[in-house]
Amino acid sequence: MTGGRALPAPAPPALVRGTTLELIPALSPQGRAARRHGIPSSPAAATGELELRLPGIGGRYLAGVAHHLSASAWSAEEAAALLAALEDRCTMWIACSSGEALARAGLAPDRPGRLRRAGAARFSGGRWGSARMPAAETVAELMRAGATRGAICLAAQSGRLPPPGMVRAAALSGAHTASMDRGLAAALGARWAVELLVAPAIPSGSLVALREQIAGAPRCGWCRAPLVGPTCRRCSPVRG
Repeated sequence: MTGGRALPAPAPPALVRGTTLELIPALSPQGRAARRHGIPSSPAAATGELELRLPGIGGRYLAGVAHHLSASAWSAEEAAALLAALEDRCTMWIACSSGEALARAGLAPDRPGRLRRAGAARFSGGRWGSARMPAAETVAELMRAGATRGAICLAAQSGRLPPPGMVRAAALSGAHTASMDRGLAAALGARWAVELLVAPAIPSGSLVALREQIAGAPRCGWCRAPLVGPTCRRCSPVRG
């Protein structure tokens, strides 16, 4: 643990089964391929499922929300609409010992000559793209900005000998932090990985209003899922 408030380490975001939504992890083989090649889901295959775009602590945050929605008797369709809207409003950074590992996962573009070095990727606006390696001062600024807006701010490091400055800066700025032996580094096949997440907080007592908003949302003309936002997460091509 790196200091600051402790971030619980729940089970990885495997499938959330039963009457609720099935969450497909972002680093599943089909997720990696779809991200790299922009392959949409079919309406039939997507029923009751949501393919996540955020791995690591991002996926764990969404899995936690999914479990809460299940306990509140939300249907898979309702939960998928809310989780997709939340995920699109998250911002996440991944710094990794290998740019090639990020490219293999579909989190950053292939860049010949630079893939053997450490690299970073950023998720914003529903899309992954390459990013600069954030300095400790930048991490502190990001976490403080998220906290000021009432967001959930998380940071984690995993693998062997990750650079300590980023997670330490996040902890000093009030973020929940964690340190793991394997975690995302193992999932990426990298020596180390550092994750930063700024995620929307769901205000207490707001679920009823959100559920009503989803019930009144227009439907996708192709798969008939509730359309929260300009594009359908269920059947549109995967972006980044």
